[in-house]
Amino acid sequence: MNVLLINASPKKDQASTHLIAQVMVNTLLDNAEVKLDTLDVTMLPHIDRHYAEVLCGSASPHTDSASLNLSDGLVASLEKADLLIITSPMHNYTLPSSLKCWLDYVVRAGKTFEITNTGKLPLLKDKPVYILISSGGSFSGELAYQPDFFTPYMKAILATIGLTKLHFFSIEGTAGDPEVVEQQIYKIQQQVCDHLRASI
Repeated sequence: MNVLLINASPKKDQASTHLIAQVMVNTLLDNAEVKLDTLDVTMLPHIDRHYAEVLCGSASPHTDSASLNLSDGLVASLEKADLLIITSPMHNYTLPSSLKCWLDYVVRAGKTFEITNTGKLPLLKDKPVYILISSGGSFSGELAYQPDFFTPYMKAILATIGLTKLHFFSIEGTAGDPEVVEQQIYKIQQQVCDHLRASI
């Protein structure tokens, strides 16, 4: 099984979602032969003028370009993966710019979707996607006091390229009581690992 682990947190391996992802990886290793590929999207450069011109059709897609080569490599990693794990904070009610940057590279006409007369046609083979979100505030359930634009956006954008088997797990209120946060982390670790074991 090829697993692609994407980190979008500036806290990197200190992020609560990263800790859960590591437990997930260990669970997979205990139950299957796993090849792990990790990607820190916080290090990605934002798309440049040439990349934008190619997408708009005003430049040749065959021209050698660092940004296009980067996009090709990111798409190849995504295509190769059998399972995807995304760890990310919620910033200002939505996804951080680093994760959006990765999406801008992999959601690409002619590579991961086609434009037709009736809309966009996904080109990727569907696969499980586990999305681990951390938020300083609460955005779900009865205690929610802030909006969530992260979840609906991720559902829409990933469906555009063919990924619909999405599983969301969130750690909320991380700005609050550390003991409560630790309890949440433990609970979600159990939930996500149980889900993995049942799916393998």
